[in-house]
Amino acid sequence: MIQDSGCMIQDSGCMIHDTRFRITDKKTILHRVSCIMHRKSRTSCIVHRDNNGFTLIETIMVMVIAVILAAVVAVRWSPFDTIKLNSATRKVAGDIRYAQKVAISTQATYAAIAFNTNGYTVYDTYSSIISRSPGDPCSDNGGNFEVAFNTPRCSNFSGVTITTNITDDVLQFNSLGTPLQGIFASVIPSDRTITITYKDSKPIYIEVGTGRVSYQ
Repeated sequence: MIQDSGCMIQDSGCMIHDTRFRITDKKTILHRVSCIMHRKSRTSCIVHRDNNGFTLIETIMVMVIAVILAAVVAVRWSPFDTIKLNSATRKVAGDIRYAQKVAISTQATYAAIAFNTNGYTVYDTYSSIISRSPGDPCSDNGGNFEVAFNTPRCSNFSGVTITTNITDDVLQFNSLGTPLQGIFASVIPSDRTITITYKDSKPIYIEVGTGRVSYQ
């Protein structure tokens, strides 16, 4: 039997007993035995247990940082932004196709769609006869087919803007549906692009010759 004032080791049953605390860890037991056998002081025999976990404060700090990062990402990107951009792109592409169909069906000299930064106007005959509104509020300006994304009637598309690489921002179609550009209806030398922007951008392509409208 080995005994000091605070610890006792018994050979029978290999029991280790410490009057101050219970020892259950194998490494701690060996450390205590070594201390007793070498008659070390109590101070040098204090067992420091490793703590590999997180404190409550550390856990809370990590959670706060995670919430802040999530909020920043949510502000910079939202699925609703993508939905608005896609909806605006579909509308503009559909209205371009509408102008082309008007030109073919009425055999008009030049049906057209004239763009500006915040919208566009659809013409049965460019610069003289504006098409009648198809009925949706955003396209109806007193019965005329005029779209203005910066007005209350187009609130679903608020903030959407349009840019083009079309001369004079005027896209015309002849009676065959062939696309032309500018106020003088010049021949398009290559595919034209109308870009819809709302926090991100999405291009609409007008194919040279056929006037095919496409986007991704």
